[in-house]
Amino acid sequence: MKEYKILWLMFACTLAVQMQFTLAAYTMSETCMFYHEGYIADPDSVNGYGYCRGGELIAAGSCLGEFVYNPRTAQCDHADNVDGGVKHGNSCNADEASSYVADPDDCSRACYCDNGTYSCVSCPTYQVFNPSLKACVYMAEYQCPQVSICRLIPNGKWVADPDKCGNYLTCLEGNGVSTSCPDGLYYSQSTNSCTPTNVCAPVTEPPETITLGPGVFIPLPNSPTACAVNPISSSDDDPFFVEDGHTCMGYYSCERIGSYGIWNKCPVSTHFDQSQQACVTPFTVKCRHDRCGNLNQSFVSALGCTDYYYCLYETEQEGMDRSCASINPNYPYFNEQRGACVNQIPDFAICNKY
Repeated sequence: MKEYKILWLMFACTLAVQMQFTLAAYTMSETCMFYHEGYIADPDSVNGYGYCRGGELIAAGSCLGEFVYNPRTAQCDHADNVDGGVKHGNSCNADEASSYVADPDDCSRACYCDNGTYSCVSCPTYQVFNPSLKACVYMAEYQCPQVSICRLIPNGKWVADPDKCGNYLTCLEGNGVSTSCPDGLYYSQSTNSCTPTNVCAPVTEPPETITLGPGVFIPLPNSPTACAVNPISSSDDDPFFVEDGHTCMGYYSCERIGSYGIWNKCPVSTHFDQSQQACVTPFTVKCRHDRCGNLNQSFVSALGCTDYYYCLYETEQEGMDRSCASINPNYPYFNEQRGACVNQIPDFAICNKY
């Protein structure tokens, strides 16, 4: 139990630092953690949207044709009716050539009109763009709306305040004012109401049943037998890499056939593909081991893309797998790239079981 507490403290400290300096907008999965139920916008796609239920992103889709998703009305709409010309990549007018506007996707960037299209530049580190001053300022001097969780949520909807537990935001035009419940009550996103239950009780340690996968925190041992066969060449003297047989992200480095195998781990967010002798995007290689390893994701797809697994400490948690079809039969496939159930099977290697 002691090692779990240490890991939990390390995780909490890392999260605190990330929250202090991160400028990026909330993802759909993060937004659903605070939203009761309903449609939300996809910050990575002007046409995209998702659907939240029970604290999870259970489905994702896209508007058809030239329509874009309007986050204020939760409908597919004409681009002219949706705010955020820079995000939509629309052409700009000559009148805007000398004027900077805020990048609606990134508070640290400003955009200007250059030959009919928007070009963007970044502010110095730890600074954000203030559209009123038309200048970059330090984060403490300007609260940028891009990082508001209301940015993806329709007008008039309630969402839990991520910065003040027990409070809620009433979203309007991408922003919300933190409001406390009356009479000592607490806002609960699970019921979308103020309740007497203290939803802000501190979590002091992770669940008792947490498991840690091989190679996540402790490297696998080097192997005297891993290099017995070269999977890509018959030459005894050619160097090669071979999968470790226990993880998706680990491999043995071999100087030649019969040499001692030195265990290594791929860079973060990648898995090892023996056929390519390289670390690659995870959903492009069909690994049959724990696919949570080396990934900073809450959910990963099972092979076949109809089920998905819950990850904690880069480890697949047993008994916490879910079926997309059981949640919503209209969205039976899991898209690992989007972190959501979708209505069409993704064109990924992991979605083909065979």
